[in-house]
Amino acid sequence: MRLLFTTTPGFSHTTPLLPLAHGARLHGHQVLFAVSGPAAGAARNAGLPTVDAVPDADVTRPYVTLASTAAREDLPVAETMRMVFSAFGEMSSMMLDGVVTTARRWRADAVVHTPMLSAGPLAARASGATSVLHGMGLRHPAFPTPPELAEDAARRYGIDPADRGPHAELVLAPASLERVNPTAPDTTAPLLPLRPSPDNGGGRVPAWALARGGRPRVVVTLGSVPSHTDGHRNVMATALDALADDAVEVVLTTGGAALDALGPLPPWVRTVDFVPLTSLLPTCDAIVHHGGMGTMFSALAARVPQLIVPTTSGDALTNGEVVEKSGTGRVLLPADLSADALGAAVRDLLHAPGHREAVAGVAAEMAAMPGPGAALDALAALRA
Repeated sequence: MRLLFTTTPGFSHTTPLLPLAHGARLHGHQVLFAVSGPAAGAARNAGLPTVDAVPDADVTRPYVTLASTAAREDLPVAETMRMVFSAFGEMSSMMLDGVVTTARRWRADAVVHTPMLSAGPLAARASGATSVLHGMGLRHPAFPTPPELAEDAARRYGIDPADRGPHAELVLAPASLERVNPTAPDTTAPLLPLRPSPDNGGGRVPAWALARGGRPRVVVTLGSVPSHTDGHRNVMATALDALADDAVEVVLTTGGAALDALGPLPPWVRTVDFVPLTSLLPTCDAIVHHGGMGTMFSALAARVPQLIVPTTSGDALTNGEVVEKSGTGRVLLPADLSADALGAAVRDLLHAPGHREAVAGVAAEMAAMPGPGAALDALAALRA
């Protein structure tokens, strides 16, 4: 098969696609990415052939505007999500023509797309390809298609604007997590399980990260957006206050953010701009993070209990709920954030055996899920 992968222009929105893309090539299929912005860099750096779907414009502009507004204003969740859907709809509008053109010229058999890119299923219909929805972790509803984008696609490509459902959905979350997932949508498409293989990209791994130290190691990461470390809910500063007397080693992954506001750091704190979590987590005992799906699944695969402080909107609240219900970690809402609360939650992760047992069970369940070969065989059977 000829598999065209596409997603929104984010690094973390691209890495979940990489294991299937590499697996497809190993199984004799042809692979091409039609993406833009940081997604194009992530695909190229992974050694995969890539077409820039929007070569003449900055497709990240809507997201940058969204992030800037969210950092300045304390908006209600409903308003934030309205802005999220609007920004991602605008990015889909910018990408649609490039993805359709690439799919047609390359004669794609299937368009593999993520739930946030409403241009994906439209491009599949416009090119006569199979529409394959590739999950990012937990199942959640696909982002809505802007009406004007659906109407434009119908007019330009002669497709039914209401026919936007996928022909198949690749599900990365194990059944035990989906049972407690409050956002799992109904679907008529076949659900094909695919073993999640967290991929955080390449990067320099410091030698100390390869072995455990004399203290329990706790990672504190808030993703790669520097603004996450600013403001009155400074999670990193709170974590340092919370863990000062706990005889732990703390690793702050900063995403390039300046840490001047934290003042001099104590000797039990290490800082790194970026290190692949898949390389760091095996020697860690707990992780504190913002609730991103990639970080959550990296921790699950590494059998590391996690504390989610959902500093962003979107799926962070759901991820926190699922982690807590599954016993694999804890959630601490920003409104409840304090040094005492964060410290108590981390100590629970480190010392209560139930969390480590629960996350080990989920990791084993993930490892037993079908790999890319089985998923590709199922997709080929759908096309037969």
